[in-house]
Amino acid sequence: MRRVLTALALAWAAPACADDLLILPIKLLDTSHETKDQEQDHIRRLDMMADVLASELSGEILGRDAVASACPRETTACLVGMLRDKGAERGLFIIVQKTSTLILQVFASVIDVGSEKLVNHKELNFRGDNDEAYRRAALFLARQLRDDG
Repeated sequence: MRRVLTALALAWAAPACADDLLILPIKLLDTSHETKDQEQDHIRRLDMMADVLASELSGEILGRDAVASACPRETTACLVGMLRDKGAERGLFIIVQKTSTLILQVFASVIDVGSEKLVNHKELNFRGDNDEAYRRAALFLARQLRDDG
């Protein structure tokens, strides 16, 4: 009986990010009103951020094209249903908001796909609209999500 209780306790305490984690494409909300078109740089940085998170959290990234074809309107119900269909236990939703070249925020939510409940939510700020800033933000976010389980 003790072994069963220990196993249940360990399963319950398992981190919110494990092999069963699917990471949706990271979205950018750019409210900076900068005139220079940085779309390709931002897509590359968001993909790099997703790669870092997948590596650090043992997750799998869902491709932008796969999500767009399965859920063209990207409603919550459709996205959660897609995660369920792919066998995910948890899904990671992330939005990066760019206020200016120097001020960016990350909003990350991990949901339990079966119950459709929020498991973990993190908000963080980072400075700099460049590759290194995105990489460091991703590493910090991964650590925060892992530590809070």
